[in-house]
Amino acid sequence: MEQREGQLVSIILPAYNVANYLDDCLKSVISQTYTNTEIIVVDDGSTDDTARKADDWLSKDGRIHVIHQKNGGLSAARNTGLRYAQGEFILFVDPDDRIDENLISKCMSLLNNDSVSLVHYGYRLIDENGVLCGKNFPDTLTNDEELLPTILSDKIPSHSWQFLCRKELYSDICFPEGRKAEDLATTYKLVAKAKRCAVLSDCLYEYRVRSSSILGELTSNHMKAMKYYQDELLAFHEMIDWAKKTKSDDYIHMAQNNMIQHLFYHYKHLLALDDIRGANWIRMQIREELKSLSLHQMKPLNKIRVFMLKINLLSLYYRLNNLFKKTVKKILHKI
Repeated sequence: MEQREGQLVSIILPAYNVANYLDDCLKSVISQTYTNTEIIVVDDGSTDDTARKADDWLSKDGRIHVIHQKNGGLSAARNTGLRYAQGEFILFVDPDDRIDENLISKCMSLLNNDSVSLVHYGYRLIDENGVLCGKNFPDTLTNDEELLPTILSDKIPSHSWQFLCRKELYSDICFPEGRKAEDLATTYKLVAKAKRCAVLSDCLYEYRVRSSSILGELTSNHMKAMKYYQDELLAFHEMIDWAKKTKSDDYIHMAQNNMIQHLFYHYKHLLALDDIRGANWIRMQIREELKSLSLHQMKPLNKIRVFMLKINLLSLYYRLNNLFKKTVKKILHKI
């Protein structure tokens, strides 16, 4: 595929304690058919062998640069990469994941059109050993103008690694440091700012599912889970405020339904874990948010959840639902 002269792509890897996966990730990155790239590994104060492994790659490929910094979190590492990046285009890759060898070339063929600022693509899941899990999430949008509303309504997740875009989009947008749920806080802003978005249905990114990831810790660490939920709620409030500034009722309702739906999901999840303290906190947040939300603008399923919450039946329903799922799994496991 033809490469335009001077179209440098900066690939940013924010790395923290990923020594077991970094080599696999970098092999996929340096194997891109589009070669006009710089690869920026930001070692965010790792305590395992990540720093050494990253430095070992400096002699293997001249396009690789390694930055070592004190631990500041994922957002800080990504922002450092943005400051260092010299490319006209930005691609974020989590260093425990992999990318298809044609990811950049396919995106750049669309970004050759100066009116296109961002290319969104699908992804698939791999397990901790790098084996495909058989689950693909192609980007099924038929119209690129649907990208923003589908992200606002959470029909497509807010992954910062699921698109390649022009660096200029980040000129006044950065990741919120010291906070979790950083993708949720930024992706919709980038998509909204883009002149035009293009969509590729191809699954070009391989997301590794592992228990020690940030999302995996939501199940095993109560304090980290609560921090994530608080930061996520803050990101939703920012999204709703942004939607109100656009004066788009559709955007406002999408963002509000997205927020309340996530709160109900977390409530159900925490009840399944028997985390009563966390579940009670989520229930209080739902009740607080309902004070400023219009019930008639909610999706039908959210209306039902609200009604069941008000008559104190939702927790019982969720517990029975969780118990039923556990029972079915046990039966299927014995078959």
